[in-house]
Amino acid sequence: MNIECTKSRGVWKYMAEEFSFKFIDEKLHTHATLIVQPKHIKIIQNKSELSPAQLKQSIIDTMFAQENADVREHNNKVARLRRAKKK
Repeated sequence: MNIECTKSRGVWKYMAEEFSFKFIDEKLHTHATLIVQPKHIKIIQNKSELSPAQLKQSIIDTMFAQENADVREHNNKVARLRRAKKK
């Protein structure tokens, strides 16, 4: 899947042949500890055979899976350290 990311009028848009989407809030681009979920994505155009919910999940599974796993591991590590300090 070839996805192109462009910034137009201060908004980042992700475009592929069958769909385009953006984050619901531009501030989400700068969050270092955000695990991307379907509620963070707004579908702009959907020419695929998938429903919007299925498309959002597909986007997350293909584009953000590794990033989400890395963020989840980092967040868990920080939480473990914080809990260890309380003991």
